[in-house]
Amino acid sequence: MDVYRATDLTGKEARSECFRNKTLTVISHSGLHDTEALLIERGGTAVGSATSILVAGNRTGMVALVAQQQFPASRVTCHAFDLHHAKAILRNFERNGVASVFRCDAFVESPSVAPSTAAAPFTVACTAAIPEGPYDLALFMSSTADMTGELVLDQLEDIHAQLAVGGTCLFAYQGDVGTVLKQARELFGTFSILVERKGLVCVQLVKQRAAFTRRSFQATFPASVPGGEPITLISLPGVFCHRRPDMGGLALAEVVARALKSGQRILDLGCGCGLVGLLLASRQADARVTYLDSHARALAATWANVQALGVQGRSRLVLSDSGCATGERYDVVAGNPPYYSDYRIAQLFVDCAAQVMDVGARGYLVAKSVGGLARCVKCRFTEVDIVPRRGYGVVAFNREQERS
Repeated sequence: MDVYRATDLTGKEARSECFRNKTLTVISHSGLHDTEALLIERGGTAVGSATSILVAGNRTGMVALVAQQQFPASRVTCHAFDLHHAKAILRNFERNGVASVFRCDAFVESPSVAPSTAAAPFTVACTAAIPEGPYDLALFMSSTADMTGELVLDQLEDIHAQLAVGGTCLFAYQGDVGTVLKQARELFGTFSILVERKGLVCVQLVKQRAAFTRRSFQATFPASVPGGEPITLISLPGVFCHRRPDMGGLALAEVVARALKSGQRILDLGCGCGLVGLLLASRQADARVTYLDSHARALAATWANVQALGVQGRSRLVLSDSGCATGERYDVVAGNPPYYSDYRIAQLFVDCAAQVMDVGARGYLVAKSVGGLARCVKCRFTEVDIVPRRGYGVVAFNREQERS
């Protein structure tokens, strides 16, 4: 029996699941997602051969390991939008003794993951789009909890574009099955249902035509701060507040803009499409901004906006899920942390600010319910001001007041 590990936990602390008539076991923290389990069970049985395989919507990398076992001569590309997921896949490959290389988009830096040049059967790509094919086989898993419907369709079109004609896509989806199957039929023509349960489906799609007209899911919206030029920003599916400016981000940018000085070094922490940093760059012509996010699509939207506004020379884009790997010190740190995870991500933002703020620097974080965020900030900084704006609270703090 083949055994793959997606965790370092052992014994009763881990969960073991058997697949393919008990010839394969996966040991994970709490069990694989239903879509991932479906692709492991059916992924190698629906096609006769494959030399180039894509795995998209990765969760643990287990689907990729099983696919490469089924087709030992194949090269496998694992795609993930978020660096946190990409690094988990890299760790799981290392746990299972297989070599892999890491790739990110050319316009970003990723200091926390060393780029690889050596040949390996697995590539882990944290990029805004599917790496260029062609692929014989694509294994795509998704759910409404992971992706908006618009992003699912966008990625299906991306996969279709990179498949070889006659290539197969096995798509496992959990959510509004009827809607996604309608979209898959419009794109691929026909499909075969391999598994169908309530709210869960696995279908086989075959690329029948070489070219089609790609839809653009890009959106634009205007934004401005007092004293700055109005700008138009691009957003993409999968990026926070796609198609509209986030009111918390606007509140944050407006508060920071009031105190902005000439020549300051700014860190836009969790930048999304670059809303805050670009508004500040429009407000102060000699500001230098580092845009940091863990999501490849966020940085792709930011890069498009940086180019459109012509501020490449004073911009740096960093792909990081730790927030502290820029190697720079900053005069201003601004961030709009997510509210979920019981303030763990907010605390990560605070800890990052404490590490990268220069002496005399000022930090700003924003939240709708500011109490929990303020408590996180007070763990590292002594004097904390709360500035109300647009129904949000902007928590402001100084580097000199950091606690030991």
